[in-house]
Amino acid sequence: MAAVGTSIRSNEEGARQLEETLRDFGMELLVVPLAGFSIHLDGHLAMVDHDKALVDAPGLPYWFLERLKELGIEAIWCHPDEGWAVNLLAVRPGKVLIPAECRYSAERLEQRGIEVVPLAYDELQKNGGSIHCSTFDLRRDRPD
Repeated sequence: MAAVGTSIRSNEEGARQLEETLRDFGMELLVVPLAGFSIHLDGHLAMVDHDKALVDAPGLPYWFLERLKELGIEAIWCHPDEGWAVNLLAVRPGKVLIPAECRYSAERLEQRGIEVVPLAYDELQKNGGSIHCSTFDLRRDRPD
């Protein structure tokens, strides 16, 4: 299972092409339309473990939150004043790097067994991005 957001930055045709490619690998793609000026799904959803995700629930369609639940994924709501929290980086299942100022969201994650490493990132956020935006995956295990 994979998910992609469509927005002002990524369109339906791109999602269709991705869906076609993933289908060849036996994977289903959930296409999530994002509202307003949202440009990426990772601004509203971050997988933090195999069965847990930090979410900005108001930025996601209700059907998608329900689908996560059907898949056995617990949606942990980020604190409403900590939008950058969702733009964290999972360095492995159950361990994340999160902006240091997102302490309430970090608490919510820790209460659900996620190891949290806070990083000072506020200066870089002034340019419109956060931890996840500043990374590039070098290696990924093949999805099963």
